[in-house]
Amino acid sequence: MRPTRGLPTGRGAAPRGVGWLLLALVACIPACRLAAPWPALDGILPESTRIDPSVPSPFGWEDDAPRTSTVRAGQLVIRADFGLAEQHRLFRDLEALRADVSQDLGLPISDEPVHLYLFADPAAYEAFASRHFPGFPVRRAFFIETDTVLAVFATWQDRIAEDLRHETTHGYVHAVVPRLPLWLDEGIAEHYELPRGEAGRHSHHAAHLSGRFLEGTWRIDLPRLEALSSAGELSQDHYAESWAWVHWLLHTTPGRRRVLQEYLADLRRDGVAAPLSSRLVAAEGPLPKIHAAVVAHVEEIARNDRAAAARD
Repeated sequence: MRPTRGLPTGRGAAPRGVGWLLLALVACIPACRLAAPWPALDGILPESTRIDPSVPSPFGWEDDAPRTSTVRAGQLVIRADFGLAEQHRLFRDLEALRADVSQDLGLPISDEPVHLYLFADPAAYEAFASRHFPGFPVRRAFFIETDTVLAVFATWQDRIAEDLRHETTHGYVHAVVPRLPLWLDEGIAEHYELPRGEAGRHSHHAAHLSGRFLEGTWRIDLPRLEALSSAGELSQDHYAESWAWVHWLLHTTPGRRRVLQEYLADLRRDGVAAPLSSRLVAAEGPLPKIHAAVVAHVEEIARNDRAAAARD
């Protein structure tokens, strides 16, 4: 079973400047390790892309942060406490992710840096997190947003690609839309944590929701998601449903994609907007009809996945 993603209490959708916003991943138990380890880091980028690690940074944790290797990949400033593979395919993947997020969501590309800090040793990573974010439960990776910086902290392990795609997506989106509803923030990150070839098709979430529908223990309900304001309220069901809404909006009809894009544009411009559910009702009809359409979408994905598994 896929682990849930834990967030500290009070996460909310506050704008930058109202304290820390931290988004975290729960440490995965061995049975959840589905991705193969990334290969050793090697390769060279042109000298023009290098960043001098001796140049000081204005962030409070910088003196204690990884600085052995530093490279830039598009909007990302990546620092590690080990030798970085400057041409590593993961970094190229994260660069391409920025364009995908921008195009799919109808958002401009920002030049605001998103800082990634990578640790080779989990113990060093946990000690760093404990020193600089006391009281925060240490996870495999997490994103923070302050009034001056967007940053991701992670330990290099066999699910690093998934972790960095998820957390970097938060960075790319928050660089242009600082204030997002909690459910949508996570639904977007869940969609883009998958490899590009998957087109956001999250088989684990689809199977989980399909099973819950069959049991009669969960129902799709967008206003319920919109009412969530605390990270502590989020369960695996909420993450899965949030993903389902984002996938349905992006991958079914152009009209639904436009509804999401216009909603994000209004949030970017005004900081607040009428709930997405009210916009969908205006465009699609009553909520029960919309909920049924999302359930059918999830069931179709789960059914196709089962058929593919049977053929294999």
